[in-house]
Amino acid sequence: MTIQEICNYAEEISKKYNPEGLSPFPYENIQKDKSDLKIFRTGKLPDKVSGVIGFFQEENNFSILINNTKSPTRQYFTIAHELGHYFLHQEEIKKEFFVDEENVLDRAGMLYRRDEATSTKLETEANNFAASLIMPAELVKKAWEKLRDVEDCAEVFNVSVEAMSIRLSRLGLVN
Repeated sequence: MTIQEICNYAEEISKKYNPEGLSPFPYENIQKDKSDLKIFRTGKLPDKVSGVIGFFQEENNFSILINNTKSPTRQYFTIAHELGHYFLHQEEIKKEFFVDEENVLDRAGMLYRRDEATSTKLETEANNFAASLIMPAELVKKAWEKLRDVEDCAEVFNVSVEAMSIRLSRLGLVN
C-alpha cells in the first residue's frame, strides 16, 4: 500500500469505530470488536520502549503493551501506532514482536535489532496510520478553522504539539 492508501484506510477505520467523531479517539471500540486483540498498559517495559505488539499463537491473539511511564499523549499515540501494525502488518507480527523503538523483543525477552530498511518502512506506515486514525483530516480541518492554535488542537486530539504540528503541515494547513 502507498502512504496515501494507508492514510485512507486508517480514516475508514476511524469512521467505523468513531462514527460520532469523538476526540480523543475511543480505542475501546476497536478492542471490543476485535476478539483477537488485547491492549495492556505496563510499567515493566524498558525506558526507551514506548510500546510493543506481539502475536501469541497459543491464545491466537495479538497483544499490545504500552509503557505507562510515558506521557499520556505519548501513550495515546503509541496505541494508535501499534494498532497501525495490527491492521497493516499482521503477517509480520506473527513472525516476531514489534517494538516502538529500533529493537524487537523476542519470546524470551531478549532484545535484538531489526533490519533497518524493513523497520523504517513498517514504522513509517504505522506512524502515518496512527496520525490518520486519531487525527482524521476532516476533524483536524474543522478544529483548525475554529481554534487556529497548534497547542489547542493538540489538546483536543490528545496528542503532542509536535504530532499536531506535523499533521497540520501534512494537511497543508500550516507551513
